[in-house]
Amino acid sequence: MTPKEKAFSLYFKYIRDVIADNKKAKQCAIIAVNEIILANPHSNPFYEVYSTMDYWIEVKLEIEKL
Repeated sequence: MTPKEKAFSLYFKYIRDVIADNKKAKQCAIIAVNEIILANPHSNPFYEVYSTMDYWIEVKLEIEKL
């Protein structure tokens, strides 16, 4: 799923299931993405940990565009 598709998917879940207000739905989706970013391990070549940080940052930017 592209960052744009994921952003819309998260936003749509909030707007449809939780909050009918556009601004509040965006805020909730951004909070969720921020939590994922904070919990995301950074890349470490010694332990072969892959970070998806860039993907989630792009998702957050796409949510902000909605």
